[in-house]
Amino acid sequence: MEGYFYPDTYEFYVNDSAGNVTKKLREQFEKKYETVKAKIKNSGMSLNEVMTLASIVQLEAASEYEMPKVASVFLNRLDDPDTYPMLQSDTTTNYIKNVIKTEADNTASIEHYTECYDTYKCKGLPAGPICNPGMAAINAVLEPKKTDYYYFCNNLKTGETFYAKTLDEHEENLVKAGLAKKK
Repeated sequence: MEGYFYPDTYEFYVNDSAGNVTKKLREQFEKKYETVKAKIKNSGMSLNEVMTLASIVQLEAASEYEMPKVASVFLNRLDDPDTYPMLQSDTTTNYIKNVIKTEADNTASIEHYTECYDTYKCKGLPAGPICNPGMAAINAVLEPKKTDYYYFCNNLKTGETFYAKTLDEHEENLVKAGLAKKK
């Protein structure tokens, strides 16, 4: 159910059953989904596609303010699959390392799910969400900024986000963000 339990504050009884906890989480997701159902339908994306992209935006964006621009980068790539067949999101690599490789019980499963979630290898969106996104990320996917950006990076110390239209600009931004050394 990754991606379909809405992140919120919940109250539960001590020793409540897993069924009751799951039911409450699912009901909250359904309430939130109703508020964006029409937007999802008008977006041309499926619910799973919206939740998957929103989960990536949730983990990639340095702030809620940046989410609509970050979403635009991924949507621009999805709209031009011949030039940008892969999303190349580090958050999916982290999901593989921190979730799939720790939860899978055999090498075949790890390899299978790695192929489905590694956005440096698979084309387009991964198989499903990598976290439970909040409404800011969901709305960012449904109402992205209109940009010509195909790349972005974050300065991990300052939280500043740098956007680029070309790979050359992106490589310059990686240096500015302290993520690469000048060539």
